[in-house]
Amino acid sequence: VELEDKIKIGIEHCMSKPRVLISGASIAGPALAYWLIRAGCRVTIVERAPTLRTAGQGIDIRDTARDVVKRMGIFETIRSRSSHEEGLEVVDGNNKCFARFGVDESGRGDSLTSDVEILRGELAGILYDVTKDDVDYIFGDTVQSLEESSDQVGVGFANGTPATTFDLVVGADGIGSNVRNIAFKNSGSTQVRSLNSYVSYFSIPRGETDTMWSRVHWVEGGRNMALRPDNVGRTRAFLTMTAYDKTDQRLPRFDKASKEGVPAQKALVQEIFQDAGWEISRILKGMHESDDFYMQQVAQIRLNRWSTESGRVTLVGDAGYAPSPFTGMGTSIAFIGAYILAGEISRQPDNIPAALESYERAVRPYIESIQNLPPGVPWMVNPQTRLGVKVLETVAWGTGLFSSTRLASLIWNLSAYIPTRANTFKLPDYEAFTAK
Repeated sequence: VELEDKIKIGIEHCMSKPRVLISGASIAGPALAYWLIRAGCRVTIVERAPTLRTAGQGIDIRDTARDVVKRMGIFETIRSRSSHEEGLEVVDGNNKCFARFGVDESGRGDSLTSDVEILRGELAGILYDVTKDDVDYIFGDTVQSLEESSDQVGVGFANGTPATTFDLVVGADGIGSNVRNIAFKNSGSTQVRSLNSYVSYFSIPRGETDTMWSRVHWVEGGRNMALRPDNVGRTRAFLTMTAYDKTDQRLPRFDKASKEGVPAQKALVQEIFQDAGWEISRILKGMHESDDFYMQQVAQIRLNRWSTESGRVTLVGDAGYAPSPFTGMGTSIAFIGAYILAGEISRQPDNIPAALESYERAVRPYIESIQNLPPGVPWMVNPQTRLGVKVLETVAWGTGLFSSTRLASLIWNLSAYIPTRANTFKLPDYEAFTAK
């Protein structure tokens, strides 16, 4: 009888745990799962890809997000697998460097290049390793339908996974979020704010001119090319086209190509960049040979609210509040948002709708401050004319010269004591995460 009672208590305890489905197994999803397990939830992650995605460009971890990954116990693992990039060089068409910005090694992670740069696939693998024993992963499927009620949400899947009910569904599936498109389709609350820009990412073989410094080169037409080192012996290439406004006829062509697949995208990038000089011949050759090419529109996601009215579907990371690559903060706010969402659920697991309201109330002001780009960004730093490029290069030269002086170092150190956007968010402590 005693054994039967223990089994019954165990079953009841398991059944009382909130059941959470997360869509997306890249960064935000597994990071959220890590904390939800500690909040006492049963977690399932569904991922459209047939296996864990190991490709992707370099991303960094900044500001308060560094505290999140330290609390997860994975900071040193991430640092050990970083690209060890030494900084950023701005170069002319002859590859002559006229501005150099070294990595900040103070640990703040606020420089143009962070001291913790890691390939997206590497970071996804680390997060998978620390969650796989506690989380049910479903690969090769995706959410097809959501039926919300006041106390649960029924989920239908596209590729054979049996329909299941959950207490909460979280979209952590990126800027093109399938969960967001289903759950918010009739709310009118989603705003995709285009920044009139497209960027292509891919890797190419390392060349003689490649070092552990990243290099960037601008040309007219709002185009820039960047080459960055990685930790697997290749060079990561970025080709970005930014229009001055929506009337630029290149934008609809990029939009059309984005729907037609990789061959059409590569052909368009070839046409747009082939006269760009510098190392473009080598870059385009590598692009056509690459098997990890990815092109995306540069945009922000702005929503009136991050959760549905039922309080049973919510969003985290780029799916809910993509800030755009121009901020350099997408990965960081994904970690922060995941920590806060799980923490608020840990405080009131029996009232998930209230927990979602607390989540948004706690972190939304900080995230909106990240999304508020400085005036003129991105078009001001992606000039359309040769004169504009010359002006930008001159500014970069002056800034680089100043950053190399002792005065710049002094001002940087003093700035640590001045309240700034990066220092305004302090991680709350949650009992469920600190209990031993």
